Amino acid sequence: MERPFFATASIALAFLCLASLPLSAQEEPAPEPAQPTVKPDPASPSPIPQDPAAPTVSPPATPPEPPKDRVTFDIAMQASQGGGRATGSAGEFEYEDGRFLIASGGVELKYRDLKLVADRVRVDIPANKLQAEGKVILDEGPRRLSGTTLEYDLTTRTGRITDAIASMDPDYYFRGAEIAKIGPNTYTITDGLFTSCNQEVPSWSIALSKASVTLEEYARISNARLRFKKLPVLYFPYLIWPATTERTSGFLIPKPGYSDRRGVNLSLAYYKTLGRSADATFYADLSQEAYNGFGTEFRWRPSETSQGGLEAYFLSEPEDAFLNDDIFDPDRQRGDNRWKFLLAHEDSNLWNDFRGVVQIQKYSDFDYLKDIERSVDRQTQSFVYSTAFLSRNVGQSSFNILVDERERILGNRGRDLRRQLPEVEYKLRPTRLGTTPIYFNLDSSLHYFSVELSDPPPAPGEEAKTTTFEYGRGHIRPGLSIPLSTLPWLSVKVDLEGRATYWTDSVDETGQAFSGDSLTRVVPAGSAEIVGPSFSKIYESPGGRYSKFKHVIEPRFDYGYVGTYDDQDRVSIFDEIDFFSAGHFWSAGVYNRLLAKPSDEKEGGAFTIASLLIAQAFNLDDQPGQSGGGGALTTSESPVFAELQINPSRTTSVKADLQYNTLFSRLQNFNFSGSTKLGEHAIGATWYKSWNAETGEDASDQMRFFLDAAVIPGKFNVGAELSYDARLSELLSQRFVLAWNSQCYGWSVELREANYRDITERDYRFSLTLKNVGTFLDLNDSF
Repeated sequence: MERPFFATASIALAFLCLASLPLSAQEEPAPEPAQPTVKPDPASPSPIPQDPAAPTVSPPATPPEPPKDRVTFDIAMQASQGGGRATGSAGEFEYEDGRFLIASGGVELKYRDLKLVADRVRVDIPANKLQAEGKVILDEGPRRLSGTTLEYDLTTRTGRITDAIASMDPDYYFRGAEIAKIGPNTYTITDGLFTSCNQEVPSWSIALSKASVTLEEYARISNARLRFKKLPVLYFPYLIWPATTERTSGFLIPKPGYSDRRGVNLSLAYYKTLGRSADATFYADLSQEAYNGFGTEFRWRPSETSQGGLEAYFLSEPEDAFLNDDIFDPDRQRGDNRWKFLLAHEDSNLWNDFRGVVQIQKYSDFDYLKDIERSVDRQTQSFVYSTAFLSRNVGQSSFNILVDERERILGNRGRDLRRQLPEVEYKLRPTRLGTTPIYFNLDSSLHYFSVELSDPPPAPGEEAKTTTFEYGRGHIRPGLSIPLSTLPWLSVKVDLEGRATYWTDSVDETGQAFSGDSLTRVVPAGSAEIVGPSFSKIYESPGGRYSKFKHVIEPRFDYGYVGTYDDQDRVSIFDEIDFFSAGHFWSAGVYNRLLAKPSDEKEGGAFTIASLLIAQAFNLDDQPGQSGGGGALTTSESPVFAELQINPSRTTSVKADLQYNTLFSRLQNFNFSGSTKLGEHAIGATWYKSWNAETGEDASDQMRFFLDAAVIPGKFNVGAELSYDARLSELLSQRFVLAWNSQCYGWSVELREANYRDITERDYRFSLTLKNVGTFLDLNDSF
């Protein structure tokens, strides 16, 4: 989720304050007073820090070694001030027992958890205070703060540093004229700057005149300015936000925008923590043209096995709101208030090893998906689906209880709403019967259906005629699977099954209503499969990319039978169980595979670099495999199917398949697809073409192309998607994306056009994202 802008800054400032001065001193026994140990140490390095006055916010680099004439020291501090020992090295050293320590010339000093590097250091031993100047670096663990001068009380752990530069993970950088610790958990920053950019002139930064930060409470900021390079873009005279390293409540960064339909608009959001396992975001979208929206998102994770979320949004549109005459939802009117409600929850250990899932989608109108949702997956939904189910797996068995609702808008043809209230299902995966080679499987289910069909409204504002049907269904499908060969080069298997389905109601002769009569369908089915005998040969490679090749030839024979049923036209079609097609056929094919083993073992094991399948089916009943001439010409054989796939590498694949009509000796269908990835670049294309086998005329001819090119790897990407109907000479859709990612920000521009029937939709989107802050600007519009 996007972190609140103010909460992000508060976390950064909290870490900054921790980095500026050591934490509370750990208790340790005070040592006995002793004379200092001073001796030459020519091998001891003494880093010289980077000049803090330099115009950069990056952390200081490790300095070079100083001159070799150095001394080391080990001084006992006053027991009355907490004791401990100060150790280190310097070019020059002066010490008076119990009074002071003065060191200069690349000084290194360590005292408990404090590490200090400076040009000159003075320690007042009775007062337990130190002063440092000239290229000061103060370290505590992984945190670092540098500056020009430092005043620090070793007893109270308070002090100040001037011309301060600080850095912390993950990629937060600070600069201030002065940073001071004035209490146990209170810090002040004067003339400060915060950014995530490691640059001399940050691409973006937040400048502040003064800040007072109390850890685990609040930060109070005066004169906060958001800048891009040196250009100020937003100003806040005074800000207050929580200063804590935990998740915190706070406002997200405002998102201004503009569109022809809504005019100038502004999106505001507030993030609220609800304990350790839940949070929420509240939204307000205000626009110049009275398109005003309010919404919320709740997220929760009460345990390791459960999580969920809720989205709710309400949009008020003006009475003169744009409304396309060719809309998808016939009930939608001008000025309607629009809304959505989405709920999702999952618990993988609900009760007695049951898994529970709830997913609810509700929209005020079907056009909401196309008009308002930004997700491509949601925009392209052809129906709205809600479900809730319980499931449990025990060994080879699974048990499910499900309720669901599927709503499909048919435009000028009305609405189709179907519900299962409920479905109870039991499945047994193939299970061996004792010590026999026979495997038993079972699919069974009970359903209660509600089907609601609505005609389009006769006129705007009038109610549509709605017809509702309710009925039940029971289904059972037992099966036996019998493998007849254990040879590695030959696979023979026979499957036998029965299908029995019962409906409490059936469709009448008109096909428009239910008759009130029950219906039963019982049919046998069976199949046999023979793969092999397989033939293979290994070829040694004389050199090159592959060391060995293996060619495999596998003949394949299939037989299938599904019994006939005369009352299929009385079945109300709800799902795949209701569909039925009798059949009696056999098919034959040859499958060729070419495998290659890379010469370099780092590339992995052998993989298929080429394959070719050629197959054809033959009907054994009265059903034609191919027909023409108004049904006067028929043949029992199906078209010949061929599929060729070539994989020159693990990231490149080309596939082509076709159907050849043997009745008219013409190509019937052709489909090509290919894609490759070269480093950070990806490109691909598909082409589907079909013909009327009898006349040879084009039936369909569509192509799609996509490209994702890293023009500047890691920085600038160009993406494109095109769909084209060559038969109609019409561009169906096009989408172009330009995306830039720098060290601390990124932007993208997207242009899209889609043609559906006689409707053309065009829109654009521009978004700007700041590192460790989130989306700063999101502009979109249709034109």
